[in-house]
Order: sequence, then structure tokens, then C-alpha cells
Amino acid sequence: DRVPEFLEQKPLDSLNMVGTLDIDGTNYGLGQDADGLIHRVIPGNYMGQNDGRITAITDSEITLVEIISDGIGGYIERDAAISLTD
Repeated sequence: DRVPEFLEQKPLDSLNMVGTLDIDGTNYGLGQDADGLIHRVIPGNYMGQNDGRITAITDSEITLVEIISDGIGGYIERDAAISLTD
């Protein structure tokens, strides 16, 4: 029971990683949505429409774990990533 985050309403394939930012030792990922807006995220934040929880941020990608339907009434976790774009 949590309030959905803004980037959860965006399809994961419509989001791009555009860089990282280090503020006081915290490494933030910078994600850009289809409208061109830049969003700052950290591990533990959510993005994408499949309950994608950010697990790590490196200089080249944001990694997530999504929860998707297994097609037979249950759910499974699936690894996903958004890579740095040029």
C-alpha cells in the first residue's frame, strides 16, 4: 500500500537514461520521459507500468525488477534495464 510514483504511469520502453548525478555521495539516475522531462531516481524508486523497482544505478544503466503476469494466474519477477542513450 503505497502511493504510485510519477514514472509508474509511463511505459518502460518510453523512458531513456540520460546520465547520472552524484549529490553528497548519493548516485542518482537521470531518466527522460517521452515528453522530454528529466526525472531523478535512486534505487528503491519505481518506474514503468509493471511495478518496476529500481535495484541499481551505474554510469551506463538503471536496472529494475518488474512483476509481470505468468499467464496462468500468478506473477513472476523479471529483470529489466534502461541503458544510457547518446
